[in-house]
Amino acid sequence: MASQEACARLLDQLPAIGEIKRQFHRVVPPVGSKNVGAAGAIPTLAILATAGEQRASDLAERLRVDLSVISRQVTALIEAGLVARATDPSDRRVHRLAITDAGLETLRQHREQMVELISRGLDDWSDADVVAFAQLLRRFADSVAGAVTTPRPTPVAV
Repeated sequence: MASQEACARLLDQLPAIGEIKRQFHRVVPPVGSKNVGAAGAIPTLAILATAGEQRASDLAERLRVDLSVISRQVTALIEAGLVARATDPSDRRVHRLAITDAGLETLRQHREQMVELISRGLDDWSDADVVAFAQLLRRFADSVAGAVTTPRPTPVAV
C-alpha cells in the first residue's frame, strides 16, 4: 500500500494534468464548422464512435456532467453536422444520438493532431517509457475511481 507521504507527492503533481489539457486546448482548433469547443465535443464524439447510439441522459452519465451541459453540446454538434438525432423506435418520446461520417472524420483528425502534439512533446522518451506511463496513468485513474465509488465501511462504535 502506498504511504500517505507518497500519495501527497502524487497529489501535488495532479495540477500538471490540468496544465497539459490547457496547453492542448490552446493549440487544437475548435471542432467543426460551427467552432464547437474541443473540450466538450471530442469526448462526446468519442463515446458515440465507440459505444454507438446513445440517449442524451446516457451521455451525460458517462461524461459525468449535467444533462443541460450535454443538451447544449449536442445542439451545437447537430448544427455542425457532427451528430444526428433520431427518434428511438422503442420509445418515440426519446431521441437517440449518433455520430455522423463528418463527426468520425473530425474525431480522426483531432486524434491525429493530438498524437502529433504528444509525439513532439515526448521526443526524448522511449516507447517503453510512454507505454509504461500510459498503463500507470490508466491504473491510477481506475484505482482512484474505484476508491471514490466504493463506500468506506462505517466504523462500529464500541
